[in-house]
Amino acid sequence: MAMQFNQVAQIMHEGDQKWVTSMHSDLCLVLDQGSQSSRAMVFDRFGQCISMGRVKVHIQLTPPNRAEQIPDQVLISLKRAALEAISKLSSADRGRLKSAALITQRSSLLCWDADDGKPLTPIISWQDRRGAHYIEELEPLAPMIHQLTGLYPNAHAPASKLRWCLEHNRFSTVGHRIKGGPIAAWLIKRLLHEQPDLIDGVTAARTMLYGLKEKQWHPELLSLFNIPTSMLPEIRPCQHHYGTLKLPGCDLALNFVSGDQAAALFAFGPPDPKNLYINLGSGGFLNRVLNTRKQKIPERLLHHLILAGNRPIYSAEATINGAANALDWGFNICRPHSRHLDQWRAHYDELPLFMNMVGGVGSPDWCPLERSSWLEEEQEDPKARLLSIMESILFLIQRNLTAMDTVEAPEQIVVGGGISRLNSLCQSLADLTGIPVARYQEQELTALGAAWLTLPQSHRSMTPETVFMPAGNPALEQRYKRWSDAFTLHLDTLLEGSQG
Repeated sequence: MAMQFNQVAQIMHEGDQKWVTSMHSDLCLVLDQGSQSSRAMVFDRFGQCISMGRVKVHIQLTPPNRAEQIPDQVLISLKRAALEAISKLSSADRGRLKSAALITQRSSLLCWDADDGKPLTPIISWQDRRGAHYIEELEPLAPMIHQLTGLYPNAHAPASKLRWCLEHNRFSTVGHRIKGGPIAAWLIKRLLHEQPDLIDGVTAARTMLYGLKEKQWHPELLSLFNIPTSMLPEIRPCQHHYGTLKLPGCDLALNFVSGDQAAALFAFGPPDPKNLYINLGSGGFLNRVLNTRKQKIPERLLHHLILAGNRPIYSAEATINGAANALDWGFNICRPHSRHLDQWRAHYDELPLFMNMVGGVGSPDWCPLERSSWLEEEQEDPKARLLSIMESILFLIQRNLTAMDTVEAPEQIVVGGGISRLNSLCQSLADLTGIPVARYQEQELTALGAAWLTLPQSHRSMTPETVFMPAGNPALEQRYKRWSDAFTLHLDTLLEGSQG
């Protein structure tokens, strides 16, 4: 009993020490610009969120393949979120706020005037696939592009959309004053006092114009997409002094810039190569950290730069286009009276099979077509249909995990993102993969990772909120096999039809 008391006392003492240290350490403002909202969070070096601001943003979806946002609305939303977060700080905490980080969608882009940063195009979202025909033309060069960039050619990457902008816009600005690239570069231009044209290496690597080996814009790739080097921002390491972020009454050094999925991997400190990290937001992303850049990965998966600098870090990445956005798509069609997926799941032994092509199909199949459907059309129960969409996300994860067979099997899956709060999804993931699934209480993984990489002497001691242990589920395994066979046939039939 005395030993238990001493252990509790030690824990309380360590907690007190952490609180005292936290009270005197610097704070960091993380700006996180996403598809649905702009967020700003203030963190201490222990990962505690001191304050937060959030402003929703609108995205205009136009069938069949366009997704746009108004640049100035996005910029204003990010400034408003930052001011909201800062306004909630005490005067003492404001004095400790020393630095800032910027996190964005990796594949959203626009063009702007190099002189004043005035936008010349809308923000073309990562969801937009208007440049798909350029990608189809380059299909014979896919192995070469994959070798140079680590990416499988796809219309979500900025390269084809940037080419589309140059060919379909009549810019009034003189040619040499036109800049273009990821949204992060434009936000850096507009938010910083120095107004530089810069971009971090992680976001640059997502454009399909960046050579992983060269760590620069690759001339052969620029030639393929007819994009002049002068149009693109200069590349810098993620951890770099980009300039001074100017907000009313507050000047902060912007010392870190990266992409959302890359930053999320550092939420709890250095990512463990033994783990598979899955982030389930609008889309889904699976990452395994690699020991070296030269480590071989399957051809139809992505070789992903997750930290750019003198000692870069890479991962093998798989992508799922239809995650939370697939469920949103289903709710709009099925229109149930509630959204209690976890409660519904216990009442259904069998579910229809859903061919999830919302937003097209990512790895390892890479199909730009959107032809989602239920195989059992006679099944009109809206709850069963929605549960089958949730299950299709699980099946797409397993399909990608199978494609990662050349990488050693993970010991644990760490899952995050909005729909990871679905217990039935996490338990089914553990059952189907046979791997424990750890879920943390912390939800703002992207911002948490950015703070860890920005603040000196950052420390993380979080433990999982829940670990879902694998349990035998033969029915689920059989249903996955039926789904996988049906999905392959579905894609083959569509491909034959499009070629015919």
